[in-house]
Amino acid sequence: MVDDAEKISLRGKTALVVDDEGTIRDVIKAYLSDLEVFIVFAESVSHARECLKQFTVDVILSDIAMPGGETGIDLLRWCRKEKIIVPFILVSGFITPEDARFALSQGVQHVIHKPFKKKQLVDAVLSSFAASDAYSNLVEGYIREIELNQQLFMTAIDGFAAAVGARDGYTLDHSEQVAGFAVLLSRKIGLDDKNVQTARIAGKLHDIGKIGVPERILLKKELLTVGEYDVMKSHPEKAAEILGPLPSLAAVIEGARHHHERFDGTGYPDGLKGEEIPLLGRILAICDAFSAMITERPYRHAILPEKAREEIRKNSSTQFDPGLVKVFLSIPEIAQT
Repeated sequence: MVDDAEKISLRGKTALVVDDEGTIRDVIKAYLSDLEVFIVFAESVSHARECLKQFTVDVILSDIAMPGGETGIDLLRWCRKEKIIVPFILVSGFITPEDARFALSQGVQHVIHKPFKKKQLVDAVLSSFAASDAYSNLVEGYIREIELNQQLFMTAIDGFAAAVGARDGYTLDHSEQVAGFAVLLSRKIGLDDKNVQTARIAGKLHDIGKIGVPERILLKKELLTVGEYDVMKSHPEKAAEILGPLPSLAAVIEGARHHHERFDGTGYPDGLKGEEIPLLGRILAICDAFSAMITERPYRHAILPEKAREEIRKNSSTQFDPGLVKVFLSIPEIAQT
């Protein structure tokens, strides 16, 4: 977001940092020192609640897992209950699908994965401060408001896509690429602007369920065992669970859940066939497969785009919707990749 962060001053702004690890608190303090933001530290959720009774803060950065039986998610829940509606950044080594689902439903803009880099942290804080005025106007109808406020909503979408991508160094770029391909295909088949935007969001979030996949499986270079593959195959259902609280994302949820269905009915998770598969699921299936083939993966090298196009063509009517395949391969940006 900002390359020259050291030139920006947030003097007069206050950040509450909640983490039980002194080394993490020291790192955050050092990374934010150039911004001149005033930092209040808390070592637990109960300590954070006391701080929030004493200080007016502009942003909260909280770890998830902490001693004492309460988590950063508990703090988020308490803040919303108490109408402390300020930008909230989660900092964690791992986030469960359940926690991700609740955080997204509450408009959390960023989830930063440990270990994090200075630019990740600074960018998240700066964008949160930029949004703080809008947050101050949100009250009980928070979820509805966040859905209506496109800028804040898309920031939340990008933050969660980045949280997934930070775990394996592949998923974020892949999701951005899938989103781009989905926009091209959606436009080519004549969808309106609203549905094209839905396709973009679905592309960004189709792999969000991988938040719930252990890194030993996600990053494994060897072939997965049957059990590991079953865990990996659960990510479309996890994506639907995470996105479930946001009713305006109904089409996105369908696309994310069904992007691994096959046109011949042998896919997962529901074994849908042909046009039983939602249109967005069929769009994402092609875009996801094409992106995956032309990108380096932990367990195999990328293949040339012309070979990837041939694979898409070869699997028309079995894995992919034949009508969409014909359109996809006719798009100049795809044909010339």
